[in-house]
Amino acid sequence: MLLTEIQPNRAMPLYRQIAEVLQLRIHDGVVTEGRHLGSEAGLGTEFGVSRITIRQALSELEQKALVERVPGKGTYVRQREPKVERITRLSGFGENMSALGLSAEYRTLEAKETFAPPEVSDRLGVAGRRAFLLERVLLADGSPVGMHVSYLPSWLVSNAPERFTRGALESGSLYTAVQAAGCSLARAEEIVEPVMLDASQAGKLDTHEVALALQVRRTVYESDERPVEYATIIYRTDAYTFRLELGV
Repeated sequence: MLLTEIQPNRAMPLYRQIAEVLQLRIHDGVVTEGRHLGSEAGLGTEFGVSRITIRQALSELEQKALVERVPGKGTYVRQREPKVERITRLSGFGENMSALGLSAEYRTLEAKETFAPPEVSDRLGVAGRRAFLLERVLLADGSPVGMHVSYLPSWLVSNAPERFTRGALESGSLYTAVQAAGCSLARAEEIVEPVMLDASQAGKLDTHEVALALQVRRTVYESDERPVEYATIIYRTDAYTFRLELGV
């Protein structure tokens, strides 16, 4: 969760606290895109710190691509890139990004066999409630746009265990790995709904707590109608959008 004000007695360095306060102002639209963030002198007076500390804070925001410095003019909030649009058919994140000319990256947080929650075991029909858990942050051109928690039947992973190692999943498409395990993907059912991020999710997506997000609950089936994945996917609404085309 991002700070709303600096706390001098906190262990976090002052420049990082100031950076978080300014980042929250940008996310909340207090300072809008293209607007001047404030002079170093003015920000120094506001927060009661030196210009050197302010410069460090601005450097943090610049590294996150939230601001840009214009020589002789100051620091401005960067214009956001267009939102990533998801292809509205059964496809993996990597395929979606490739179609949009973006580079897909993955940050793997968990990749292990575990006990599945009752809802998951019911969806997948797994015996003994054992399933393979995969949790990853999804990045487009280096920026986090979403995260997913996927459960796969253990029998599927055992068909091609080398495709489901942490290293392999850091750079490869999950659905490519599923197909390499001998599954022919046929269809998916999805439920899309708005949710508010909790502190853990916000931290992983580099945004602030209680931000609005899109949650997708997906069940994927192979050609014989056997379920092969149950996933909960969360997308940042400021970076990701759905576009549907409906025929008549």
